[in-house]
Amino acid sequence: MQTNELAVLMSGLSIKEPEKYNSLDEIYQKAKHKIKKRDITKELEYIEKNNIRIVSFFDDDYPENLRLIPYPPLVLYIKGEFRENPLTIAVVGTRYPSGYGQRVVKYLLPYLVESGFSIVSGLALGIDALAHKTTLENNGYTIAVLGNGLSITYPQKNRELYKQIEQKGCLISEFGVFTPPLRQNFPARNRIIAGLSKATIVIEADIKSGSLITARLTAEQGKTVFSVPGEIFSKRSKGTNKLISEGAVPVIDVNTILEHFYIELKEELKEAENPINLSEDEKIVLELMEGSITEDELAIKSNMEIDKISEILFDLELKGLVKRNDYGEYEKI
Repeated sequence: MQTNELAVLMSGLSIKEPEKYNSLDEIYQKAKHKIKKRDITKELEYIEKNNIRIVSFFDDDYPENLRLIPYPPLVLYIKGEFRENPLTIAVVGTRYPSGYGQRVVKYLLPYLVESGFSIVSGLALGIDALAHKTTLENNGYTIAVLGNGLSITYPQKNRELYKQIEQKGCLISEFGVFTPPLRQNFPARNRIIAGLSKATIVIEADIKSGSLITARLTAEQGKTVFSVPGEIFSKRSKGTNKLISEGAVPVIDVNTILEHFYIELKEELKEAENPINLSEDEKIVLELMEGSITEDELAIKSNMEIDKISEILFDLELKGLVKRNDYGEYEKI
């Protein structure tokens, strides 16, 4: 049996530790009694016609992060360009965000994209779609993980976004190309979202939200869950506030996330081919920094507005040149 034929037949199948096997065929021989035999001619034709790539667990270009999770998908369908990035973070939340939730996405994402993060989400309505859209608007890279086959746009409202992600990011599914968006597919989809990411940010979620499944899977994979706090009277905040009570990191501002990834961000800057470019104001602020110093002290010494100093220090943090200590003071690195 050809590799692609075997992969299509085994779509949606997962086992706890596939690394114990040597090939997809070996797993097929053991599990073929569970696999429904069918005519896959149309599926193979669609895959070839629409430039869909099939990657199995045993291929060299299988996502490394997914190899580490329990029950990794044996087969992935990929549309667009898949890029692995050590700074990959999931952003998930309610399908019906408030104005507050929308503002949080539009505040956080541009900073994360500028810092080099790739954004993963599930292409659902609401926070998911807004996370993808905001990433693309800021020239970032985004991955959409679907709970259905790649021949189906779900929900239909996201058809144009689907096309944009295909062109500038990538769409991934473990399900056969004609698989409809069945309810039971989405928890399985969520483990891939968590698996591809170094952490998950939850922005507005009710107690029964699927986003809390992604958060739980993220924690079970030994990764950090960030949760945006909200009003105690809002149904949309009950899930996110509960996550915080259970140990998730509350997102106070974008620095909450950037400081968590401080080492990774610094390494990314070291590996950059181009030298760090500094503005004249950034050079002035760096020259004035001796030991630990506060924003107010820098504002006085530089004769700049405090808001301007805050912006400069934030940019210098992103460039790995200064850091904020436990007392809220800044110092050179």
